[in-house]
Amino acid sequence: MSTEEQESSTPVVNETAPVAEQATRVAPPVERSARVVLPDPEDESEEEPEEAFIEEDRDFLAELPDETEDLELVHLKIGSLAPLRLPRFGAHLKKLCLRQNFISRLDPEIFQPLKKLQELDLYDNKVKHVEDALNDLPELSVLDLSFNLIRTVPEALLHLPALHTVYFVQNRISKINNLQASVSLRSLELGGNKIRKIENLESLVNLEELWIGKNKITKLENLGTLKRLKILSLQSNRITKLENLEELDSLEEIYLSHNGVQRIEGLEHNPKLTTLDLGNNFIPELENISHLPHLQELWMSNNKIPNLHALDSQLKHITTLETLYLEGNPCQTEDMSGYRRKIILALPQLKQIDATYVKA
Repeated sequence: MSTEEQESSTPVVNETAPVAEQATRVAPPVERSARVVLPDPEDESEEEPEEAFIEEDRDFLAELPDETEDLELVHLKIGSLAPLRLPRFGAHLKKLCLRQNFISRLDPEIFQPLKKLQELDLYDNKVKHVEDALNDLPELSVLDLSFNLIRTVPEALLHLPALHTVYFVQNRISKINNLQASVSLRSLELGGNKIRKIENLESLVNLEELWIGKNKITKLENLGTLKRLKILSLQSNRITKLENLEELDSLEEIYLSHNGVQRIEGLEHNPKLTTLDLGNNFIPELENISHLPHLQELWMSNNKIPNLHALDSQLKHITTLETLYLEGNPCQTEDMSGYRRKIILALPQLKQIDATYVKA
């Protein structure tokens, strides 16, 4: 999301107008979106800024009509939402972006009147607890609480039946729970937390994307009910074995780089795979991937593959394969001069080897 910044704190209500023009115009009341951001750093004076850019007792949204549907209040050092009188937009507001502020508390009296709200973005604030502030938002479908101070998946999710996309990146969550009512969920992002186990996902029968990289997970497990899962990302965890993926026959992309995987296996029932990322593991051989007819990208950098002998049997017949990463393996580091040429001869269908495109 862009954060172009302007010199005035007056709300701006024309998304398509040039930035320079927006800064000098007052929005006509017929428009239904508003965007407010801080000035660019190079335009600021050398004096230290005040703790709050917005005066705590000032309703700087006063000129906006109640019919406003989209509000972006980005990087304004907002600590309290009360002066903004957000409930007055409740009959119309669909998108509320409060990124990069100082918000630590979510007040039910402010959020529960926003019955039409569909997207709520609280990325990069200081929220520790959600409690019941979001319990009665029947149309909320996208929720972003990334880069906050949350320690548990909020119970509020039990009361949000329309949710389809949730972001909890870089919090302090240690356990996956409170998702049993999130049947409509399509994408769940829990990367950068303290999770040790994949669990309590049984109800997410419509989930298509699961992102739980940069945690402390040691085992692939409890994924069997995710029949519609297309993307599974567990980069930077502690997984040592590819297993328990046999029920996920809709999988198209797997990301497992920076783990402790020791062998390519367990993919016999995942024929729709287009992307397989196993870079930075401990794999000694290319094997058990010849049955993947739709594979487009294979990332195997920084493993222990000694030679290129398996390219012919494992990959040559896969006509969809376009990208192959093998740099950092002995097959590359011990044959710098012949490595690339040998791959091109063995796999003429490739368009990219490592970070370099293959010349036509």
